[in-house]
Amino acid sequence: MLFVDDFTRTCWVFFLKEKSEAFKKLKTFKILVENEIGKKLKCLRSDNGGEFTSKEFNIFCENHGIKR
Repeated sequence: MLFVDDFTRTCWVFFLKEKSEAFKKLKTFKILVENEIGKKLKCLRSDNGGEFTSKEFNIFCENHGIKR
C-alpha cells in the first residue's frame, strides 16, 4: 500500500499480505503522519477498491473528518 503526500511528494509504503489489512494500515499511517508532521490527515484518495469501500472504512473517515 502506497501513501503519497500530494504537496511534498513524500511516499510511505506499507506491505500487505492480504487486502483486508488495508484498514489497519490506514489507522497506523494516520497516527504516524499526525505525530510526525503535527497536522491532521484531511483528504484521502483511493482507487475505490473493495478494501477502501467498506462500511467500517467509511465510518472511520467520517468520524475523523477525512474527506474521500
